[in-house]
Amino acid sequence: MRAPNGERGYVSLELVLGLAVLVLPVAMLVLALPTWFARQNLARLAAQQAARTAVVTRSGDLGLAAAREIAAGNGLDPGTEMGVAFAPESSFARGGVVVTQVTVRMPLTVIPGVGQVGSFSWTATYSERVDPYRSGP
Repeated sequence: MRAPNGERGYVSLELVLGLAVLVLPVAMLVLALPTWFARQNLARLAAQQAARTAVVTRSGDLGLAAAREIAAGNGLDPGTEMGVAFAPESSFARGGVVVTQVTVRMPLTVIPGVGQVGSFSWTATYSERVDPYRSGP
C-alpha cells in the first residue's frame, strides 16, 4: 500500500528521535526530583536545628555542629555539599533573633550507574527568637 501523495515515513528514525527528545529529558527530571526534595527538607531541618540549638545553648558553635551532624547522618558531606552560617544580624541577647542559613548543593540530574551530573545551590533560612524572660549569663 502506498501513501496517497507518495510520501514515505521513517518510523525507526521517528521513534529514536521521539525517545531522545521527549522521553529521555522527562525521565532525567523524574529521577532528579526526589533528590531535590530530600535535600530541600534536609536544609530546612538543619537550619531549624542549628538555630534552636544555638538559642538554647547560647553557642553558635554548637548550633553549627548540630547542623553538620544532621547532614552527616543523612549521607551528605558537611564540608563540601553543605554550608551553614549565622546571618550577621543574629543576636543571642534576650529577645534577640538568631537567623541560620543553610546552603546545600543540589544535583542537576542523577543518572543511575553514573551518579550526579551538574549542580546548583539552594538556601534555607530559619529564625528563632531568644526567650526574653530567660535567665542566664
